[in-house]
Amino acid sequence: MQKLVVHIPRWLRWGLFGFLLILAVGFSALFFLGMGRNDYGSWIQPSVSIVQIAMTGLAYVTLLFFTESSQSASVLRAKSDAILTKLLPECFDRITDIKNCRVRTYVGAPSGIVGRSFDLRTDEARVRLWVGLNVRRVIIVYFCELPTQDAGDEFRERLLTAFAPTISGALAVGYKGPLIQFETIDRYRFASLWMTWNLADGNTDEDFLTHTPTQLFFAQDVALMTQSFLRTAQREGITLATRIEPMPL
Repeated sequence: MQKLVVHIPRWLRWGLFGFLLILAVGFSALFFLGMGRNDYGSWIQPSVSIVQIAMTGLAYVTLLFFTESSQSASVLRAKSDAILTKLLPECFDRITDIKNCRVRTYVGAPSGIVGRSFDLRTDEARVRLWVGLNVRRVIIVYFCELPTQDAGDEFRERLLTAFAPTISGALAVGYKGPLIQFETIDRYRFASLWMTWNLADGNTDEDFLTHTPTQLFFAQDVALMTQSFLRTAQREGITLATRIEPMPL
């Protein structure tokens, strides 16, 4: 099902709202002032009609012009960042390691075009990742320390084998991947593991940035996947953190 989304400029919304409010208040006052006065008798019936029309218009303005579906791109970007800085960290804070210790979540500054970095720590474990949210598309990148700077295909297979159950669960939900890349920055070599998810492929026709249940599902699912990566890394002796600040590469 397609949804028609129309953006009404803020100045026009407030202008229409103010105009209708003036009509409603003005003609309501005219109605009450004219009651019992013969010289205002011809205005009473039109005043009632105009007040009814203005009140109906106000109801539509409030319902349509100030609903989420009519928000501007800047407002939607703010909503996207709120998901990354509030909802997602709240879910990350519930993650526990293999010793049932809760992580401490540190949210980084905006990086890339649509995302932020996250640093999740317990006394014995750490995960550094980058999460990008492009309206309906999610990009999650985990960063991995290499056992040796010349690690290659053998280590890639080790990662795929170790994280196979986690990856399988993510694929069942709708994620694509994983894509494992070896990168070098300032002579420092590390691995990045990419998972992507197109939220438009889900079973909801709702807009992600204005639909709270879908947002909660997304945040909790990312947290579940990240907890699985963290615990598996602990058991397998894999370090899911690097000295490089998580970012799209």
